Amino acid sequence: MTWPATALPIVYLRPGQMHIADHPSIVQTVLGSCVSVTFFNSRFSLGSICHGLLPRCPGKVKCEDGCTESFKYVECSVKAMIEQFRRAGIGISGIDAKVFGGADMFDVHETGSVAKTVGFQNITTALGIMQQEGIRVVARDVGGTQGRKLLFYPHTGEVLMKRVMKSVYDAREMHP
Repeated sequence: MTWPATALPIVYLRPGQMHIADHPSIVQTVLGSCVSVTFFNSRFSLGSICHGLLPRCPGKVKCEDGCTESFKYVECSVKAMIEQFRRAGIGISGIDAKVFGGADMFDVHETGSVAKTVGFQNITTALGIMQQEGIRVVARDVGGTQGRKLLFYPHTGEVLMKRVMKSVYDAREMHP
C-alpha cells in the first residue's frame, strides 16, 4: 500500500449495504452469518463490497423486478456489483472476487442442519453466482463458528480479516 492507513477515510459498511469506489479509502464491516463479497479490477483500481444478510429475495420477487432492500440479499447485491462493473467497462474476466463470512453463529450441529443455516445458504448463494457467471474467486474465508471483521481497500483490492470471538465474557470472571 502506498497510502498510510491512518490518512485514508473510513467507510463503515452496515448490513444490507453495498459500496463501490475508485479512490483510496478503507471500508470496514463485521460479519456473522452474513456474507461479504468483494470485487476488484486492477486496471481501473475499482473495488466494490457488499454485506448481504440473507441469500435471496423472498417469494417470487427477482432482483431485477424491483426487489425492495435489494442489498440486504446476497444474490441481489452480487448481481448489482456485476452490473456496476459492466457499466464501468469491466467484463467478467476483469473481476477478481473474494468471499467472506457465512459463520454458523448459533453453533447448529444437528445432522443435516448445516444446509439450513443462514450462513451456509449465504455462502452457497455467493459462490454459486460466481461459478454461474464465470467470476474468478481469488480468496475466500467462509463458514465456521466465528464472525469476521474486514477492512477492504477498494483502490487496491486488499482485504485484511480478523476472526471475532462470538462470546462475550464478564470481565470479573476473567480477572478475579
